[in-house]
Amino acid sequence: MHKYIAVIAFCIPTTWSLAQEIPIDEEGFTKIAAERVQRELPSYDIKPTIRLTLEGKRADGESTGQMSLDRVYAFCSRNARNCSTALDQYAKGVGEAINERDRPIDKSMVRIAVRPVEYVDRVKKQMGSGAAPIYGRPIGAGLALVPVLDYTRSIRFVGEKDLPKLQVTEDEAFKVGEQNVRASVKPLSEVTPTPGPNSFGSITGEDYASSRIAFHDDWKVLSERLNGNLIVMLPAPDVLLYGDGSTPAGVEALRTFGRDMAKKSSRPLSQVVLRWTPSGWDELK
Repeated sequence: MHKYIAVIAFCIPTTWSLAQEIPIDEEGFTKIAAERVQRELPSYDIKPTIRLTLEGKRADGESTGQMSLDRVYAFCSRNARNCSTALDQYAKGVGEAINERDRPIDKSMVRIAVRPVEYVDRVKKQMGSGAAPIYGRPIGAGLALVPVLDYTRSIRFVGEKDLPKLQVTEDEAFKVGEQNVRASVKPLSEVTPTPGPNSFGSITGEDYASSRIAFHDDWKVLSERLNGNLIVMLPAPDVLLYGDGSTPAGVEALRTFGRDMAKKSSRPLSQVVLRWTPSGWDELK
């Protein structure tokens, strides 16, 4: 099952409904959206914050985090007749994710994920200076490793407030996340047959396929089989492509396929080609 950080996406309705009149101006739309989300989260006080953004606060100080309305507003701008249904689906999705997030957490839920550094920085900025810090460590080529909590329907970043509940330090959160991903997948040698010249293979069917680049040393054997020419791409969180980068044709074949996969994915991650080196992953220009 695919999971998402923060529920800002929504399912586009497939049936027409007798739509309630929804304001087309941003301020009016945001106010109506706040009312819909409030119905789904009665224990939170849902208020508009900045442009097309909501946030909810609970009596104990717990926050929903910022909830962007950009995508549902853009949909409504193009599909006025179906806007009310879309807004209801958005509110329901947000409500389910926040309520699920309020469940007690434990170490078994921690995973290590790969996200663009730009995305991590943007989330930190959206959370504001008063929010508990989240963690990210660069792994190269504009990508970062982040510890996340994996729920049934969604994932979210591990934050400073989560560490005491998990009884871990920041360093331990990364280690536990790596251990849990490793325990949930087959050994790398079982899913990466050696590709031939100008060809590549893929790892799919794993929610955290891209996270395998965190296990740098696991790739050493395959790199040696390819005479030090191992290259990889991470077009989506659940896809990892790898191949023989010894020829321009092989690099271009993997790059083209990876870019196409990223463009088609609902959760694109990176279009960068990485080369394995003994000291880490380097971007292949």
